[in-house]
Parts: sequence; structure tokens; C-alpha cells
Amino acid sequence: MSTEIQLDGRLRPCYEYQASVNAAVMSFAATKMPYLMGVPFVSSYATAIGLGLLGVAQYYKGRKLRRYQEGLRNLQPFFIQTEDLPVSEDEFWLGRGYEVTQVHAQRMYECNTPNGIPYTKPSKAYNRARQISRKAKKQGASWPIKTLAKRLDGQHFVTVNLGGKKVSLFKNPVAPYPNVGGEPYLHGVGIEDETDVLTPLKSMEGHVLVMGTTGCGKTRAAEIFLTADIARKIKRTIQKRTPSGDIEKQTVSQPDGCVVCFDPKGDPELLARVYSEAKRAGRPFIFFHLGEAGISARYNGVGNFSRLSEVATRISGQLAGSGDSAAFKEFAWRFISIIAKALFSMGLRPSYQDIRSYIMDMESLFIRYAEHYLAELGVSDWRVLVDDLVLTIKKVPENLKGASRRSVALDSLIQSFTQANSIRVTPAYEGLLNAVKYDASYFSKITASLLPLLEKLCSGDNLEILSPDYSDMNDTRPILDWTQAIRQGAAVYCGFAAMVDRDVASAVSNSMLSDLLSLSGKIYQSGINYGVDAASSKERANVYLHLDEANEMCGDEYIPILNKARGAGLRVIAYTQSRQDFEVRLGDKAKAQVVESNYNTIIMFRVKTEDTAKLLTDQLKEVNIYDLSVGSMISPELNVDDESLMTTRINNSVSIVKTQKLLKPDDIISLPKGQAYALLEGSKLYKLRFPLPKESAHTLPPELSLIYSKMKKQYRSYDNWWEKEAA
Repeated sequence: MSTEIQLDGRLRPCYEYQASVNAAVMSFAATKMPYLMGVPFVSSYATAIGLGLLGVAQYYKGRKLRRYQEGLRNLQPFFIQTEDLPVSEDEFWLGRGYEVTQVHAQRMYECNTPNGIPYTKPSKAYNRARQISRKAKKQGASWPIKTLAKRLDGQHFVTVNLGGKKVSLFKNPVAPYPNVGGEPYLHGVGIEDETDVLTPLKSMEGHVLVMGTTGCGKTRAAEIFLTADIARKIKRTIQKRTPSGDIEKQTVSQPDGCVVCFDPKGDPELLARVYSEAKRAGRPFIFFHLGEAGISARYNGVGNFSRLSEVATRISGQLAGSGDSAAFKEFAWRFISIIAKALFSMGLRPSYQDIRSYIMDMESLFIRYAEHYLAELGVSDWRVLVDDLVLTIKKVPENLKGASRRSVALDSLIQSFTQANSIRVTPAYEGLLNAVKYDASYFSKITASLLPLLEKLCSGDNLEILSPDYSDMNDTRPILDWTQAIRQGAAVYCGFAAMVDRDVASAVSNSMLSDLLSLSGKIYQSGINYGVDAASSKERANVYLHLDEANEMCGDEYIPILNKARGAGLRVIAYTQSRQDFEVRLGDKAKAQVVESNYNTIIMFRVKTEDTAKLLTDQLKEVNIYDLSVGSMISPELNVDDESLMTTRINNSVSIVKTQKLLKPDDIISLPKGQAYALLEGSKLYKLRFPLPKESAHTLPPELSLIYSKMKKQYRSYDNWWEKEAA
């Protein structure tokens, strides 16, 4: 049994062009001088046609080969209007590319052999052309050099104007390559198989992880994905009451859920993209930004919850919890919980400002709640009784030594009334009473780690945004409510200005994630229209959550969002730079691995470390790589049997040289900008390249135009920005 293995053999001179020319000459000769070819005159034209067809076939084969070889060195970018992005109810467009198979792995291996390197590296003529271009840019360069360089730097040598339309002639064979770095052959080996890459929208339910180093195209890919999610509409069947009172069903086209963009660093292009696409799709747009209090929506990070304990968890979760700090974190959680419980019992919505105020002065909350509690108990003339006790009380209980006389009087009246009527005091009152027993200096020590965070959250403009006054009717800025945003199918942009204050950005973004997690549980149990008459518990609304620099928002609430919230329609597309980002943020390698394991789709741009690249390559199957071996043998001995003086033997064979993964980490590290590998549905590997947006200037309203310009000036690469600040 034998197996025949054939190699592509594409890294060679283009002999097809020579064969095409020879066939053309012979075709001409067959018609004019058939006797030279020994062809009868009656069949000369048939022979000429056959040779002509052979020449055409060889020409197209040669053209295909030459295009393949050119694609190994130079791959031109492609542009697309955002309006022309493919949008479907059932599929998600990931760019253009091809599915990577053993054939492409074989071709990549051949490109790195000594025979293949001349076909993947710039030619001598190209390098000489670039030398002339650099020489022309120097001061004092001569006019002929500048003129020649101008021609060499263009894609075509000549451009003429015909009827108002520019026509380019004579393609420049040494035109400069796109400045994208990397190895173009990684995509060139499959350029002939390139097509639109579409993945079922259902596969996005398993969440998507997009990884890539700074400036490799990750954020631009986010723009494309955001555009598709905002533009997508689905058909729904709704019930509508007619003027006659009958109920009829109608099919309407509605936005496919709410689209949310979390942007820690403040990329102006992301803001402009979300706004432009929201207006184009007719969606409501909500703008939240910690650095733009004047027009930003307001948001109470602890105002909405399913369980009251979430208030304490969201705030204390931002504190250090390792080593000796763990005990202080638990103390902080307890006191925040006491405050939240008391405020809720009085019918008040907690806010950062309330918690800050009462952490610094717990007794004032105790007095306020005790007065509310006495009124709730129905104690007659309790105000008069308290005032009398303040004047007449002589002995202060040992556990209230540091409290004011009014606090002692209130507690005395409550204790006597509840004991006389066999009423058990509320947990809120018990907690407050226990809190005011602490000595003031001791209390300040155990809450010292909490106050700096609360001060940051309540300082300057943050106070207006993060602790909104619900009773101020003159404040026209909207208050961000996730339930309403999801019901409306809004496009929400949240900028956290992390380069200004990283702690505040982290606290607010994590509070939003906790809020969404809590809401997801409610939606899963009761449906998105919970609280509405005749609402179905099966009604779900998709939420497409795009997290730029996701590691900055990765807290303890992030893992449940990935592995539990998908049942409520939440789909996460996370963007980050390296595999270690999650480990550094979570402080635990095991937790980081749990985060990684919850992404069903991985899209990886160029990365800087082999370990990050292995997150994708370790999941791929192994394939055989073949090579051609040529052997020859000459024997000078006389062979009497066949009367030969010497024997020559030449042997060509194709054999397996190694077994490797379908893709190597080095291939990912060498990717050009704007290109990526994608592992879809757990097993299919695709090579992708993304388009450059081709669009007119963004049409932003005046207030957002000013912010866009400001963000454009301030925007910097997020890569190690804190180290640059320290330097």
C-alpha cells in the first residue's frame, strides 16, 4: 500500500508565462506556416485554436501563481463603508479570511525554507527604490531624485484625467508596502480562498475574547463589531389592540437588544462610532463619562439591587482583601451594610454620598433612624418624651459612653417601649446601636481603608454624577437605569477616564457590572418586563456588552457574568492585551484560568508573549508537515550484465519532516496590523483581516463634538501608561 503526496510547488519561477508565449507563437505558426510543424493545411486552424486555448490556460495559471507570490510580500488593505457592513439576524460578520487547514500550514512552512525566503522578503529592486525615496526626503536632494522618488512611491507610474475621472496606468512593481509590519505571507498563503467569514449569532452567546497588543487593530475591530450590533434588527411578533377592541398579532422590526460599550481609556473614535451608529439605526443614545459631568448621564452605582447586601459588596469589593487587609475589608462591608439597611428601612435609596457621610458620623444616622422607628412603632408624643429624657437622664449606659444624650434618650425610650410591648427591635436598629457603641478613634481606624475610596467617589464633579439628587427637578441630565436602557434597546457609551483616576474608574465600572449581574438574575427569573401587567417570564432581551481593556473591570462579579448571565441574554465581547492581564487584576492564576475558559470564541491579533499566543494554539490539532528530499547516487563500477560503465540513480521522495500544531505561537506574534486568527465554535480556525473604515466625518452634536476634540487631544496609548506617568 502506498500513499501519494503532492506538494503545491508554488515557490518557483513562473514557467507558465513562457509556455503561454510558446503556445501563442506555435498557434500563429500553425495558421501561417503549418508545413514547419508538419501539420496538414486542412487541420492547421484546428491546431492553432487548440494551441491558443492552451496558451490562454497557461497564462491564467501563471497569473494565478504570480498573484499568489505577490500576496506573500504585499497584501493591500481593503476599505468598506460602515453602511455596507454585512448585518444579519442569524450571523455575525468577522471580516474577510479563510479557514486554516493543513494545506496552509504546509505553505507557511515552505515560506520559511531557504527556497521560500526569496519569495516572501522584499526584492533588491524594492529595497533600492526605498533607498531613493529616503534620499529624496533629505535636505538638498536634487530635482531628478525627487521626481523619480515621487514616481517610485506611487502605486502607478502614470495617472491621467479622462472626463473628470482619474485613470491609473502602468502599475508600479516596486510600490511601497502598507505600513502594517508583520509577515504578509501569513494571509497570502490563503488569499485565493478568502471570503466573508460569518459565524452563527448563537455562537456569540458563549462570549468572545479579543486579544492583541497596543496599536494592532483591536479597537478598530471593536468599532466594526459595535456597528454590526447596533445596526442589527430582528423581527418580532407583538400583540396590538385594534380600535374595535380586538387583539391582533403584528410582525415588526425591532433593534436586537441593548448595546453597551465600556471604555476605560476614553477612545474618541469609539464614542463617535457608537453615537453615529445609534442615530443611523434610530436607537436611543445614552452618554456617561466620568470626565464630562456637564452633559454626562448620572448613575447611582448602589441605587439598584436585588439584594440589599449587594450595596456593601459593590463598594467593599474595591478594597484590598489580601493579608491583613482582609479583616478591615470585612469591617467595611459590615458597616456599609448597616447603613444601607437603615436607609432602605426609611424608604431612602442609598448613594455614595450617604454612605460617606454616615461612615464619618454614624451617630447622626442612628438618631435619624431611631426617630423614624419611634414614629413607625406608633409611640404617642415620642418627641416630648425624648426631650424630657435628654434633660432628666442621669446615668448613661456603659455601652453608650461616647454617644450624645439624645442618642441615649432615644435608645432608652425604644428599649422600654419594645420590652413593655414584647416587640423585637429591627435588625437595622440593632446594627446601628452596635455601631455607635464603638469608640470614635477605634471606629475611624477600622474604616480607614474605606474613606479614601469614598472621598474619591464623592469629590468634585463625581459627586453630581455618582450621587444624583432624585428630587432635583431642575437637573435635566438623565439618570442611567439599566432596566429602562435594555427595554428601549439603547446604545450606551460609558467612559471611565481611567488615566485620570484609576481607582474611581475601577469602582464605577465594577459597580455597573454588578448592577448588570443583579439585573440578569431578575430577568432570568421574571423576564425583562418584570413588574408590568401580563408580562411573560420568558421574555428576554439581548444585551451586547463590549468591554475595552476588560482586565481593568475584571472583579469578582466578572466570572458570574460570564458563566451565568448568558441565560438572561447577556453576551460579552471582551478586549484585552495579554493573558497575564486577568491574572494581575484578579491576583489569582486559577481565577484567571476560569475567566479564559468561559470564552467560546477567541480572536487574537498580534501579541507580544508566547504564553498569550498559546492560549489559542494549545487548543489546535496537530498536522503533518511534508518536504521533498532529492537523492542521487553514481557508481563508477563496470556492469558486465547490461554493458554499462557507470550507474546513476536519482530518487525524489516526499516525507514527513515533523508534526506540529496547525498554528505556531510565532505566527501570531508575527501578524501584521489589522489581521488576526479566530478560533470559532471551539474547533474551526480562521485567518482574518479587518477593513479600514471609509466614511465621512462624524456628525456629532455640538456638545459631543467638543468632547470628541478634547478626547482626541488627550488620548494616548493605554499600554503601561502608569509607568510613563511615574517616569
